[in-house]
Amino acid sequence: MSLICLHRLFIGRRFRKLYVFIFFASFANNGYSQCPVIPKPVVYQEVDGTFSIGSSLSINPENLPEEIKQYAVDKFTNNYGIRVVLSSADKNIAFKKFNNTPEDFYSINIAEKIIINYSSERSCFYAITTLLQLIQGDKDNYYLKKCFIQDYPKFKWRGLHLDVSRHFFSVDEVKRFLDLMALYKFNVFHWHLTDDQGWRIEIKKYPKLTGIGAWRDSTLNNHFTTNPRTYNVQRYGGYYTQEEIRNIVEYARKRCITVVPEIEMPGHSRAALAAYPEFSCTGDQLEVPGLWGVFDNIFCSHENSILFLKDILDEVMDLFPSEYIHIGGDEAPKTRWKKCKKCQAVIRENGLKNEEELQSYFIGEIDEYLNSKGRKIIGWDEILEGGLTPNAAVMSWRGFSGGEEAAKQHHFVVMSPGSHCYFDHYQSKNVNEPLAIGGYTPLQKVYEFNPVPPGLSAEETFYILGGQANLWTEYIPDMAKLEYMTYPRALALSQALWCEKKPAFEDFESTFINNQIPFLQKFNVNFSRAYFYPEMLVKRDNAGLKVHFKSSIDNYHFDLFSQSSESFPAFSGGQVVGMTDTLLFERTNNQEIINYTFKLSSEFDINSSVFKFKTHPSIGLPLELITQPNPRYNGNGSLTLVDGISGALPWKGHEWLGFDTSEIKFEVDLFENKSISSVTIGFLSDTASWIYPPKSIEIFVLKKNDKWKKLKVQSIVFSDRELKAGLKGKGRKIKFILKNDTLIPEGLPGEGNVPWTFLDEVIITYLP
Repeated sequence: MSLICLHRLFIGRRFRKLYVFIFFASFANNGYSQCPVIPKPVVYQEVDGTFSIGSSLSINPENLPEEIKQYAVDKFTNNYGIRVVLSSADKNIAFKKFNNTPEDFYSINIAEKIIINYSSERSCFYAITTLLQLIQGDKDNYYLKKCFIQDYPKFKWRGLHLDVSRHFFSVDEVKRFLDLMALYKFNVFHWHLTDDQGWRIEIKKYPKLTGIGAWRDSTLNNHFTTNPRTYNVQRYGGYYTQEEIRNIVEYARKRCITVVPEIEMPGHSRAALAAYPEFSCTGDQLEVPGLWGVFDNIFCSHENSILFLKDILDEVMDLFPSEYIHIGGDEAPKTRWKKCKKCQAVIRENGLKNEEELQSYFIGEIDEYLNSKGRKIIGWDEILEGGLTPNAAVMSWRGFSGGEEAAKQHHFVVMSPGSHCYFDHYQSKNVNEPLAIGGYTPLQKVYEFNPVPPGLSAEETFYILGGQANLWTEYIPDMAKLEYMTYPRALALSQALWCEKKPAFEDFESTFINNQIPFLQKFNVNFSRAYFYPEMLVKRDNAGLKVHFKSSIDNYHFDLFSQSSESFPAFSGGQVVGMTDTLLFERTNNQEIINYTFKLSSEFDINSSVFKFKTHPSIGLPLELITQPNPRYNGNGSLTLVDGISGALPWKGHEWLGFDTSEIKFEVDLFENKSISSVTIGFLSDTASWIYPPKSIEIFVLKKNDKWKKLKVQSIVFSDRELKAGLKGKGRKIKFILKNDTLIPEGLPGEGNVPWTFLDEVIITYLP
């Protein structure tokens, strides 16, 4: 590895051009046998030899369920061009149903013939999807490696969620989504049918829900945080007729997928209230909003509103045979309830303490009604607030703690934490990644997901049904983007939810590259290549920072450009940085800031990568976080604040430290006594996501006598994304105390919760 000090010497090396397929081929010839199937079976034993398919395949239809037979014939024929012959005489594949085996157990023995044993129709279907992944070769020369497989799932709930309210997806697109789910053994489709921005399900008793609530007159352009906001003013919307819904539910059933509908209540109800304002607290006529976020107007808790929702649920239950009905329950501001005479009367009449217990009462009324019809409710973890109703299940999205609490109370739980399971987050650090809501959830992070928190007992673990990923579609407007955001992350999730013992990530990576990329291409999936994009890594050095690049494909190189400065003139035409080079960037003197740009060489046939980096007087300094960030947003630890990388907008989780506390303390070691002239701290402001800029700052310096002295801030300027404080003081260490509001004010998204504070680069400058 070469070490290059940019303030002393720069040595460029240009690497000869290598292509991605060379990297793929290196895996294929690594000399060991790997299981090509995702999720990986419990047992996979490969033996010498192959089973030749050629261009036709004979299947014995005895003991093969009719619907699964139709599915198998369709996939073999339409996706591989293999002619299927159904014959009891000359049989390549035969089936046998087992009794007294684990639920959803199947086995496949590929020898001179193929024998599939199964315990249920579901497991027979899973055997077929496994067989599809085992097919190798080309048309007229398809074959299977001889092997033995035994398999069954670990978790009962293996789900994917789709929000069709923010952006609408056609019946054919939903079926396409279900088809891809089935290939990877997902068995629950959580269909988010209603929200503020659109009502998507036909309710015959209330036709205005789709006549008015399914349509909006504008849709936000760009990101929510873009300033100024602009809108596409074309009318947008759509809905599913009851006939279409029945068709989709049946289509899913034939693929062993249960459709769980979500009807949001009491919050996220602006579309419904635009159609029927009489069920709000104010009765005001409002439009269906084209802006993302959380709104104060929610269903009133009066009996009339609850009866309205019961009528809706009657038709929903008639369409969906699922055990669970999802009722939302998240992000319901209580602003209107606090001022509503009808809501306050409900509180008094039922002896409730506050609006949180009023929400529990509201949910309890719905829960009791669904129970009377033989159904159960499931809701987001906010339904814990004010007390859980007896039969409610919890879907935990705000981390694992809500689900853990529910399991300890012996309520069933589906884990769906934003840290691992939000597929609307960015999946690489590439600046050219398509627009996303924020956050950072790469492939490996998804693979690390375990729905069972370590603190649960064996008895409590019983209540963890499984997990799912959520696809919120504010920034997913079409099917191509939906597939890009879902795959290959869904492959990692399927492995995490199916495998009794999850293999090492390297095993998954190898299978994905060698076997699943061709499989996804066979099904024309617009999967993301983000996993292969290079990543810039920084590491502390006594003099500043060391920078190098990492990638699953190790043949990239970059052109490096710098801003002109007196001490370090700009490179003319750029200099070349290879994947084996390590660059040393030294701290600059006093107040100097130098900007650099790394640009991926144009000779590479992937999405272009650009990395921005800057040196300043405090890069790489030791920084101690006295207040720890939330584990979901801990970036690169304390180095995040002095790593030379400024957080960009729209915000990405990896570029910031996120604190869910109202006070933040950290210290920076300057190594020696220095005369400080200013401090600049980057921050994020996104009130819709509960993220607020700091309200105040206190700064202390450590003197020679080891006592802290508070400095007088001579001037402070807040701009859109940073605060700059002018100071006068001298010390060898500097301590910061930033404060924010203790609670989000009433009437704003997240009211009553502690606001988040997101911080980024800390730049300390000195007097000469």
